[in-house]
Amino acid sequence: MLTVDPGTRHIPLPESTDWYTPDEHLRWLARRTVGEAVWPVAEAALQDAGRIVPQRIEPLAAIADQHPAVLHQYNPRGERVDEVEFHPAYHELLDTWTRFGFARAAFRDGWRGLPGRAPRSLIAALSYLWLQADQAVAGCPGGMIEAMARALERNDPTLAARFVPRLADDTGNHLTAAMFLTEKAGGSDVGANETVAVRQDDGTWRLHGEKWFASCPQSDLALVMARPEGAGPGTRGLGLFLMPRHLEDGSRNAVVIHRLKDKFGTRGMASSELGLRGAFAWQVGDIERGMKQMLDMVNLTRVGIATVTAAVMRRCAHESLAHCAERSTFGRRLETHPLMRDTLAELVVDSVAGLTAALGVGEALERADAGEPGAEGVLRLLTPLFKMYGCERARISASEAMEVRGGNGAIEDWPNARILRDVYIHSIWEGPGNIMALDVLRAISRGAAPDWLADIERRAEVVMADGPARPLGAVVLAELRRVEGGIAALASADGDAQQLPVRRLARRMAILATGARLSEQAREHAAETGSGRLSWLAARYLARLGGEDAVAAVADDVAWLEHADAIFRGGPVPLQLGERAAAEVARAHELSVPA
Repeated sequence: MLTVDPGTRHIPLPESTDWYTPDEHLRWLARRTVGEAVWPVAEAALQDAGRIVPQRIEPLAAIADQHPAVLHQYNPRGERVDEVEFHPAYHELLDTWTRFGFARAAFRDGWRGLPGRAPRSLIAALSYLWLQADQAVAGCPGGMIEAMARALERNDPTLAARFVPRLADDTGNHLTAAMFLTEKAGGSDVGANETVAVRQDDGTWRLHGEKWFASCPQSDLALVMARPEGAGPGTRGLGLFLMPRHLEDGSRNAVVIHRLKDKFGTRGMASSELGLRGAFAWQVGDIERGMKQMLDMVNLTRVGIATVTAAVMRRCAHESLAHCAERSTFGRRLETHPLMRDTLAELVVDSVAGLTAALGVGEALERADAGEPGAEGVLRLLTPLFKMYGCERARISASEAMEVRGGNGAIEDWPNARILRDVYIHSIWEGPGNIMALDVLRAISRGAAPDWLADIERRAEVVMADGPARPLGAVVLAELRRVEGGIAALASADGDAQQLPVRRLARRMAILATGARLSEQAREHAAETGSGRLSWLAARYLARLGGEDAVAAVADDVAWLEHADAIFRGGPVPLQLGERAAAEVARAHELSVPA
């Protein structure tokens, strides 16, 4: 009898129990960024996360995605309850995130024995690992907890003292958080919002209105934008309020949930439409600074989304490399085909650059919070730049990784479809690309550019000192002058003429800011390890500023194919290869190459 071969051996099923150790750039860059004093604690935490995420978080995230939340508006007696029911996987995901201590590390002293709070760059590195599996629950409900704690700490000491310890709890007794901005009248245009706040004799407020896209409606606390009665139009007339889900007597606040959104992505967590029917709330900080205070929360979530995009790009590279290492086509392993190697190289370049950007903006946030001169301007531009460009590249990476896996990539049994759907949601959350470009324009108009430009120039000068990436310093400086010209042109243009080029300029600024950092890291990495890996990756990344010809100068040089495995997965790459790639990019920019 003829035995039928099921052929399953032909379908690679990548399995990994550790996502930290194989990530050479994360191991090196996290240590460089957090510093030696913190590194023993940081390394242990990263090792723990690296094991927890593939073994526990990834399976739970897939289950939560397949079982969206359900809204129960009424109980059996016909009473309005508006309860949101989640699959147990959701609760386990959020509980694991809180017990690991993300908010605890960021907002309370002593996490894992640290003398103070954890560095923001360490939070970013840990989040980068976690978000590779779970964009939905860690990305939104978890991110909201951190962002609310920051907004309260910076704007209302009384409310912060009351609620931040519970928001940052890691013992299972934490509060959950949300922010409700979007209305039918105002999505990105928050100043058009119509929700009204009415002050009571006791100093509390009652909120009346509708919120159109309210994520995490089941949360214990929500920061809500509303216009106090009699306040003026636009964002200047908005106040910020903290609204509890339950009142002190245990009864429900006057909030009704109309329905849950049937979203394209991040289906593992709930988004809703809700009505405020005289809901009780406390005023947060200065009533006339509502929008500025809310931006403390929004900006941290934008920083978080930059980390999401880095995580997505890493996951896409990881999945594609694992698949191509085991899959055979046309008589050879898939990853040995030069055209596939070129595709994998792009995925790895974006992954490495994404991590550089994520830890870079985390470090900038910490410096700005510490009051370091010039840091606020750097952060003010990096945040929208990295959010915008990171989302663009993450969407491309997710689509490319799906193609690499072929037909299986489009099947829900595999993670690619979920990754792709989720990253599209993050592209829209906290402002899509055009809104980020307008935010860049706003930051430039308010004086952020000089500090940002000075930071880039300083990094370029460091790169030009020595090392295989030295020619890239000249590329960064040349592009810096071009960007300076673009910024000056914006300043002299009228409104319509300002908007037309700003997204293209912002894209170049994002590549420049990341490329300058990556080139600086390439210099240090080469000096420490003797490897030209980061120099080659930085060259291929910065080549994008020179168009297809510049990219081809690096990508079409067959010499790198011999070292593809080390370029993709880490390991020694000849310094000469990195230096050669850097020199080719400089020549493509018609720059002289340092001898």
